[in-house]
Amino acid sequence: MERYQMKVAEKHYLKGEYKIALDEYEKFLGLYETSSGAAYSQLMWSHCLVKLRKVNTAIRDGFQSVIDYWPQSEEAVMASYLIAKSYQEIGETKKATAAYRQLMEAYPDGQTTILAKMNLLEMAKTAQENDTVLDLLEELTFETKRNENSKGHCEQASRELAQFYFRNGDFANAIKALGTTYTKDNNLDHYISEYGRPAIQHLNRADETKEKASKLADQMIAHFEKSIPTDVSEDPAKKIARDSLNRIAATYGSAGKKESVLTTYERIGKLLGSDDSLLGQIAAYHRGNGERDKARDIYLKYENQIAGKGAIARMLREEGKLDESIAVYRELIDADTSRLNDYLWAIAECYEGKKEWKNAIQTYRQIDRFPSNYFRMASCHRRLKEWKEALSLLAQCKSDERNAPEAMIQIAQTYEQAGQRENAIKAFQLTCRTHPKSSQASRAHAHLQSKYDITVTLGGAKDE
Repeated sequence: MERYQMKVAEKHYLKGEYKIALDEYEKFLGLYETSSGAAYSQLMWSHCLVKLRKVNTAIRDGFQSVIDYWPQSEEAVMASYLIAKSYQEIGETKKATAAYRQLMEAYPDGQTTILAKMNLLEMAKTAQENDTVLDLLEELTFETKRNENSKGHCEQASRELAQFYFRNGDFANAIKALGTTYTKDNNLDHYISEYGRPAIQHLNRADETKEKASKLADQMIAHFEKSIPTDVSEDPAKKIARDSLNRIAATYGSAGKKESVLTTYERIGKLLGSDDSLLGQIAAYHRGNGERDKARDIYLKYENQIAGKGAIARMLREEGKLDESIAVYRELIDADTSRLNDYLWAIAECYEGKKEWKNAIQTYRQIDRFPSNYFRMASCHRRLKEWKEALSLLAQCKSDERNAPEAMIQIAQTYEQAGQRENAIKAFQLTCRTHPKSSQASRAHAHLQSKYDITVTLGGAKDE
């Protein structure tokens, strides 16, 4: 009978019928006051009041009653947490803070204490109470016992705390915070670089903190130097050495010491030998400094000449030297037929960049990449105001089920560009009707309303 009554109440609660559920939980309490389910029923009665927006009543007469009548129960622990959480949700931050603190003192090792700390942290961040934020991050990082429930929260806190210390130029404490989560063999240096370099850039922006930036960079570099093995004859040691030197180069870059970046790359070459990966880094360095000719010379030194020429072609595109880029891609087609589609696609995009739409169409037509190339050809035809050709290509794209919604909305847009108002409206409506759950249907729906003052119910019905 107890289980039956509890299930009745639960059924109404899960259906969102909170007033009825409230009465059913109260009925349980009246009938089975000494039941082992009484504390739970009182807890759920309180939840119903919260759902009915009677939060203060839920706290005073509901959650507090669980604590008063069943102080040793698990429900009492949860009720203590829910009192604090309820205060937080209605904006009573002082009462919420006091309730969370009381909970943490009463149940220092419980899961609810971890949740309490995270909620206190959230409130402190919102209120920009930086000292409280720092205290909580330190508590979570250094003092909280890590277990299955707390581990993820503590690790996240350690990362946030390290970022705080880095931004203040405090390398020692940043390492200490990260050291609670990571080891030398388990990503420690990665996170030092990941969080330290943005901090250096941040500190470098203001004259009064440039000295801190320089000191932090020096400390990080010294740390990474210690990671470089003395013997790099074996592959694992080579990888560690390369990773450490790359972090050193990146740190120099963050500190604005460009010459030291290049010197570090040269050091990698002397210690580990040069390869295309290193040459690519050196070339990227020169490109970043606007030294395109030097970058080109580096690419020409690649052992994999195909990759080197590909990098040159991409660089020429970035420079807007599209004819030169096309010429290099044509050389690549002759040298490497295995990537024919990729090279042709790049050439077609170069023609688009030059607004040579007919050449772009001819090139896309050679590519085996349906329906993507058909969409591109249709776009070029639309630019040439060749509406019939564009519509024909888009109609073929509709045969691909996954791309049909995009093909349909582009058909509507093509009709609209061509000045065929009625056909455009019908095509937009068809998009809504045949693919109501797609993003294209949402766009078509909004466009019909804003441009044509037509309301379409996604799925078919319409009002004009």
